[in-house]
Amino acid sequence: MSGLSSSEMEGCRNLLGLLDNDEIMALCDTVTNRLVQPEDRQDAVRAILVYSQSAEELLRRRKVHREVIFKYLATQGIIIPPATEKHNLIQHAKDYWQKQPQLKLKETPEPVTKTEDIQLFQQEETSKATKRKNVSDISCR
Repeated sequence: MSGLSSSEMEGCRNLLGLLDNDEIMALCDTVTNRLVQPEDRQDAVRAILVYSQSAEELLRRRKVHREVIFKYLATQGIIIPPATEKHNLIQHAKDYWQKQPQLKLKETPEPVTKTEDIQLFQQEETSKATKRKNVSDISCR
């Protein structure tokens, strides 16, 4: 069973969201000693969180780079000097999660990379522009 509190688990889940698929799968192999074979990224993240003994143990892993922790803290509004060492970043993250028992952590924004999402956004923008044009045509009469 996981040794992470609910706020640590949510924070680590958001932080892991900043890693790419290959890094997630490799981290899952490391954390579970290759005993768990995840079907997808979500399964791998779940296994990492369940089999990690603590947030610190997870963040200290070589595959969780200091840049990822730094980027996560920045998305949470925590401003830290860029030259801060990894062990200090880990402490900042742990302190932040300890102060967030209500799970009001800010969601880490996910980049829009799916073609369907981009097309949907473009369709929405086009329909908004068409509506504005129709409204302006009506008001000019």
